[in-house]
Amino acid sequence: MAKQAVKEYLHELDQELRDLPRSRRQELLGEIHEHIDSALAESPALDEAEVRNVLDRLGDPSDIAEEARERFGVPRQRSRGLEIAAVILLPIGGLIIPVIGWFIGVILLWSSRVWTTGEKLAGTLLFPGGLLLPFGLTLGAVGGKSCSGVIQNADQVVTGAAQAIEMSCNGRSVLYRVGAGLLLAVLVIVPIAVAIVLARRMRARHRPGLGLVSPSSSESASSASSQPRRWP
Repeated sequence: MAKQAVKEYLHELDQELRDLPRSRRQELLGEIHEHIDSALAESPALDEAEVRNVLDRLGDPSDIAEEARERFGVPRQRSRGLEIAAVILLPIGGLIIPVIGWFIGVILLWSSRVWTTGEKLAGTLLFPGGLLLPFGLTLGAVGGKSCSGVIQNADQVVTGAAQAIEMSCNGRSVLYRVGAGLLLAVLVIVPIAVAIVLARRMRARHRPGLGLVSPSSSESASSASSQPRRWP
């Protein structure tokens, strides 16, 4: 029973430490296991009560894991659901829920710790509204033509019937269409490109086994690694 209690404690601790780098996790588990063995070796009676006393002095596994995260600069891993929603809503949120959908994406973007301030500014300012603007421009341009009416026989007196009106409709000039096409391409490509960059940054900083690695966590992790932990 005593060995089973130690095994369960270490297993629970291992689960709590799953968002730490593997090497750090194994190092910490080894330290805890060594401390438990040392404490039990000094115990006159190796029974379940003494084991529980040793484990209680160590503390709850969740508390140890939280201290280890602060020590190595690795925040607790969170679900990527909010970040994924932000990446989706920034380009197309305005199409799903006009205007409001894009604002929801911006709120999710700025509430996340995954991206840097510069990346958040890029996601917000390039381009506001996402694909809503090019979509609206496309709808407005469909069938757009300039028409002019020419009244025939305007200098003659016409009785009993309306004057004949000839309508001539001409499409946009080639230069206009090329410029509009280039502008539309930029308005479509830029929001999609920004969303792709944000998704890649998110994926890189949410590496499996490392949890959520914030942009500034690497320096704090290296400095914390030299600070030994003294167990009770």
